[in-house]
Amino acid sequence: MNAQEYFDFIVNETHSVVFATSDGQGRPVTCAIDIMDWDENGLYFLTAKGKNFYHRLKRQKYIALTGVKGEDTMSSTALSIGGKVTEVGAERLLQLFRK
Repeated sequence: MNAQEYFDFIVNETHSVVFATSDGQGRPVTCAIDIMDWDENGLYFLTAKGKNFYHRLKRQKYIALTGVKGEDTMSSTALSIGGKVTEVGAERLLQLFRK
């Protein structure tokens, strides 16, 4: 599979993923987030500026996420991705809100 196929799987097959970040003391923190869209540049999701998750992303800028599709361990498919987070502009934000 190529990167675009992985992105499509995350958005259209799993949708909800678990993000891993770290707090101000370097301790791991996870949260469930919906991945809204993707393109050749990466995956897109939403969070509010007042949330702790947003502040962790602004401070750290790197994440890992895992999406799982399936009913149980033996029949599930999991995909983990890591990378850098970038805040997007208002135009892309409106597209994500429409989805």
